[in-house]
Amino acid sequence: MNNSLFYGLVLLSFNYNCTKMNSQEIASVATMRDSVYVGPTHFSDDLVRDDALYISTIRVDKRQNDEYVLSVQMNLKKDAYFISPNAKRAFSGKFTLVLPDSTKIATNGAISETPLSKEERDKGEGLVNFVRRNTHYKQSLKVLTNENFEVNGHIQFTIEPRCTLEKIPFILSYVDGKLSVKMDGC
Repeated sequence: MNNSLFYGLVLLSFNYNCTKMNSQEIASVATMRDSVYVGPTHFSDDLVRDDALYISTIRVDKRQNDEYVLSVQMNLKKDAYFISPNAKRAFSGKFTLVLPDSTKIATNGAISETPLSKEERDKGEGLVNFVRRNTHYKQSLKVLTNENFEVNGHIQFTIEPRCTLEKIPFILSYVDGKLSVKMDGC
């Protein structure tokens, strides 16, 4: 038994020392990303942000020719919620997809929400469309040029009950006729 324990510890020590990043590097990466994991899924071009109250997955899929769909899957945790982009009034913290005006790429139509949120009465705000369950958003995009480019964008919303404005930055990258999404380094 002692030999098994000894060899197990040696093997564990060997594996630990063979990692590519040491603990200081891991700590600095976590600090750079505000201690929120951002990484790929099993699809190489998905972008995932895992927070204590939600997981967002952002991806781009090609439809036809120069048309694409930017998809955002919002999975909520711990009874978290936010205001839908379909809310009728102007709320500063409602779910918003922000892309700068560009001669390279344009949104095409309104953002779609599945399943649709329903209006409910809020004690301080009147009728509000709260998103309280996992929801999928899609925004059609049209590439306006054949040149390679990168465009910064972000998703923004206030997550409740924490009441914090969340901003998830990303980069839309168009290289050799393929549009993809990648993490913004900030």
